Amino acid sequence: MKYEYIGHGKTREDAAADAVRGLTAALAKDGLGKPVSADIHEEVIALPKKKILGLFGGSDAEVKVTYEIIVKKDRKPQPKKAKPQPKKEYKAEKAERPAAQERPAKAERPAKPEAESEPIEVSAETVSKAGDYLKTIIDGFKVADAKITGEVKDGVLELTVDCDDYGIIIGRRGETLDSLQYLTSLYVKKLCGRYIRVVINVGDYREKRVETLKHLARKEADYVARSGRRYTFEPMNPYERRIIHTTVQEVEGVESISVGYGQDRKVMLQPEGGVRFRSDRGGRRSYSDNGRPAAKKAAPLPKDFTKFGKIEVNSNNGEE
Repeated sequence: MKYEYIGHGKTREDAAADAVRGLTAALAKDGLGKPVSADIHEEVIALPKKKILGLFGGSDAEVKVTYEIIVKKDRKPQPKKAKPQPKKEYKAEKAERPAAQERPAKAERPAKPEAESEPIEVSAETVSKAGDYLKTIIDGFKVADAKITGEVKDGVLELTVDCDDYGIIIGRRGETLDSLQYLTSLYVKKLCGRYIRVVINVGDYREKRVETLKHLARKEADYVARSGRRYTFEPMNPYERRIIHTTVQEVEGVESISVGYGQDRKVMLQPEGGVRFRSDRGGRRSYSDNGRPAAKKAAPLPKDFTKFGKIEVNSNNGEE
């Protein structure tokens, strides 16, 4: 529904106010309330004109207002569609589980008795064959009248060689004797099917070698403790290195370590905590970490020293 009304007034504002009053009266007549100012549309039809000389002509302003009411049609409420209810599935009730039966406790297994170390038994036939095998090798050295006796002590097969020339069988630092012992040990292992320790001795060489190594270890350990330097032994087999380590443990302030690989493995002695440095007091030289004397610092050159020496110039100007 649309309402229009034209108002008049001396000014534009007065004409608009007159139009709104008329519009309000028309709405009230129809039983409607006051118009909303925001929805009122104004249109200027004519602006005011002044009279000539204040006597002739002139006209008022005219403003047209329009007000439209939109009537909303009532919508019939549509019935809500019923949501399909999910079908209930009837599951068979689970049968109650029977109470868990207590399992019988496992019977404790009896502890296995510790296997007692049984002494290795070596037959007399094995001892005899090992002696014959060693005798065959020694005969190749052209050693005359070599006699070999064997016995078993605490599971160790000991073979003793008695001959006139011990040097050929012992060799340099006992290397030949160690080789014979290794070969005989392999032969005995093949006979018995398991490892059996074999020791070959010639003229009490083993006992004398042990005493020599112990004496050498104590001597060099005392030197290391006094000097603060390292000392390295010659390459040794594992048995001899073990003797050095055991003996050095009795010396306070010195420790032993094995260095090198294979046949070149040897024992090195050093002070506990590393090599100590010495001062230059009393004419003693200081030592570096590798045990070598440290290089001394060069003395400072004199102030009047030049690269080519001091050059003197004769100032007599040729006069003698």
